[in-house]
Amino acid sequence: MPQSPDRGRTLLVLFILIWVFLAPDNGPALISAPSLATARLARQRQALAVLNSTSWGDFAPRPVENPEHAPRFLNLTGFRKTDGYAWQDLDRFKDRCREWSRNVFPSPAGDDQWEHSPIQTTWQNATGTVYGEWARRPGAAVKQAVGFNLSDIAPAVSWPEKHVEWARNTTGDHGTIMLRLIEEDVGVEYEEKKPGIALHSASVAREVSALVTIQDKANQASSWNMRLFGVHWPSQGSILLTTTSEKFAGIFGLPHLAPDREFFESSQRLLNQTLDKALRKKERTRFTDTSNPWSSVVEGSDEPWALAPHCEYVMYLQLQPLDLRQTGLDSLDDGLAKRPTAVVDSLENELRHPTGAPIKVIPELRMSLVAWSPDCGFYLESKGPPHYHPADGQHLVGMKEEVFIYRAKVWMLAFAALLMAQIWLLKAQLKETNTPSTIGRVSFYTAGMMLLADGLVFAGASAWSLSATSTFLPCLAVTFAAFMSMVIEGSFLSEVYKILEQERRNQERGRERQHNANASNAPRVPPPPPPPPVEPRDGTLPRPVTAGPPRAASPPIIIPSDQDIDAEIAENLAAGAAAIPTAGALPAAPAGTPARPQARVTTFASISARFVLLGVMILFLTAAAASWPATIRSAYINMLAFLYLSLWLPQIWRNVQRNSRRAFAWRFMIGQSVLRLMPFAYFYLREDNILFAEPDWRAFAVLASWLWIQLWVLALQDILGPRFGIPRSWAPEAWEYHPVLREDNVEAGGLPIGLVGTSSNPTSPVAGRMRSWSMGSGGGEAREREKVREKRGTYLRSMDCAICKEILEVPVVRAGAEDPSGGGVAGVLARRAYMVTPCRHIYHTKCLEGWLRHRLVCPICREELPPL
Repeated sequence: MPQSPDRGRTLLVLFILIWVFLAPDNGPALISAPSLATARLARQRQALAVLNSTSWGDFAPRPVENPEHAPRFLNLTGFRKTDGYAWQDLDRFKDRCREWSRNVFPSPAGDDQWEHSPIQTTWQNATGTVYGEWARRPGAAVKQAVGFNLSDIAPAVSWPEKHVEWARNTTGDHGTIMLRLIEEDVGVEYEEKKPGIALHSASVAREVSALVTIQDKANQASSWNMRLFGVHWPSQGSILLTTTSEKFAGIFGLPHLAPDREFFESSQRLLNQTLDKALRKKERTRFTDTSNPWSSVVEGSDEPWALAPHCEYVMYLQLQPLDLRQTGLDSLDDGLAKRPTAVVDSLENELRHPTGAPIKVIPELRMSLVAWSPDCGFYLESKGPPHYHPADGQHLVGMKEEVFIYRAKVWMLAFAALLMAQIWLLKAQLKETNTPSTIGRVSFYTAGMMLLADGLVFAGASAWSLSATSTFLPCLAVTFAAFMSMVIEGSFLSEVYKILEQERRNQERGRERQHNANASNAPRVPPPPPPPPVEPRDGTLPRPVTAGPPRAASPPIIIPSDQDIDAEIAENLAAGAAAIPTAGALPAAPAGTPARPQARVTTFASISARFVLLGVMILFLTAAAASWPATIRSAYINMLAFLYLSLWLPQIWRNVQRNSRRAFAWRFMIGQSVLRLMPFAYFYLREDNILFAEPDWRAFAVLASWLWIQLWVLALQDILGPRFGIPRSWAPEAWEYHPVLREDNVEAGGLPIGLVGTSSNPTSPVAGRMRSWSMGSGGGEAREREKVREKRGTYLRSMDCAICKEILEVPVVRAGAEDPSGGGVAGVLARRAYMVTPCRHIYHTKCLEGWLRHRLVCPICREELPPL
């Protein structure tokens, strides 16, 4: 079976989108050959040998202690004098690091030293995520990309021939930064043990890495990511990180960037172990794994050989002290209060291996930042005291990895509960919307927007569960709930589409009948004259005298493609044609009559394919928006949220077009609105959300107000009518079930059948029952109201409702009088008590609405009724 054109185009567009968004965008990348990887390993072995053979003071680009000595450099890539890096700012960077440490932990001697006695009031394991704002400071030397000869710095790398601007070059004066620190519990640790010598803050060193995302908000530039590796001194509460690339051997020269001898020695011994271990592993797998273990590229471990140059970074982080009083652990035991080390250790052990300890509050993870680019020549510093007011920033604030995972689990479980609540509301609504009449009231696009949103949640949760470890079970719960919601909503949307397709076909048949009627009224072309009689050929007998003219061959009978012959016959008879069309009996259209194009049938499968394509496009755009400028990304997210929360807008328009008051129960509409708004409230209002999104209460107020306005419009449609205040030209003609009853004109058909006037037939038993029922004990007041009503030109008439057999009172405007309500709200509310059918029967509103939920026919005459 040949593939349909729609499906072919859909697959082509999907393939193009996948290729565009997944294609690498970091320049012309050459295939990493094993020989190139072997050459890189040789250079890294040589750099490790340089690190092992050097000592403190061998790298002094700008000697301060002894100006008589010449500057000393290292034979490492980027650390050479000929490389042209801004190493004259190294002392300034170290001074800035000492200043940040003194602000947090003053030196016991009161001097300008970085090192102090060991402290245990900070997190000993820095694994976690922090977020904050930074400010840019220029360096002493201005560096430009044109001032570097990359071919001399790294001759083994194929650099771009043309001059290009370096990536990761931050030129704005402010922005945001997010760091995710990773410190393995089973990682390599160096601990200095010298008997008889007091321990210092650099006696313990651990390996650490970080994933950094920097956003330049001043220039509205796209965000970018990088990976850094370094050393953590837990007794000092300090972390030193650096990038490593083909033009900068940062990890091999990191100990020389430490501001003190003890820190140099401990980091050197630690890196000797970790770097040698990593190189041994890479040498064993150099033919199968050609990646750089210290690459700063986050997108993948394979760094291309034809690189685009980027700025290098050296970062210093100083952890802030913990407020152990808010944890409540120091109050359990007097000994813990005197030993802060035991409190921190017990707190971290409880986070790693929970035992149910009564911890009141888990302290936040706080740290200050100083980042320096030795090749691009600028500084990035976190905003916070003492240089900034606390209102401007508190440096970098976040949470430990265990706390983050716990909050992510709680949020996922809560979100799964919201999805299950949506399913419960949907199931309750399906019990009420279970007939063609009630299903036809539902807007296809409103149900489609719900399905698309839950489908996106299912796709995202499925993708996350493939790589989730700690959050696998909560993510699986979200995936299951989203899948169940998507399946139920998909089946419901399929039923809505069937009803709408039937309506569309009925409308198309009506237009076809009108077209045929117009064609039959057009002047017809006279039929051509009959052909002359055919003379018999030689050797044949003549035709009998009684035989008629020769008959042509019988044409084949054409059966419609949908096998609905009865509908085809009915249409042909209505159009004045033959009952069964044949090839020889097709009526020729009059000259000048345009041919109507055949209606194209769209299956629900093709509609589902469009939903899938739209969802894939939204997922790709959202993934790409993560690196967009902050303003554009915020506008895109707000636009998606606004469109998503406009789900009741198509239903409002459907009510106007179909003249239907309400399609869903109020429990469903209010519940769905609240449940679908709650996730936005979490990210828009809560500061410490799991995505570290900046709160925006103004945008949330706009979204909530927009959703509230839609609900109010639906309420007004339910009370005053779907077309109240809407111009007639905006909606097609539809039967009004709540007309103004007039003696001279009720839809041009007079009063409804069965109305009995109380004044014209006072002896009627219905009239007497009406009087006793309506007047009751207060007959005088009822008579006074009747007199006032007669003065206004109206009077009450009554009849028995054929459904409930109860009295139905309706106001009737006398002939020639004007409606006293003037078509206002009071008149609309008064007419809500009754409903008049096109066959001129009248019922209670609740009675007929309940009847029409199941059958669209009149209960008395069985005539087909227009839908509500």
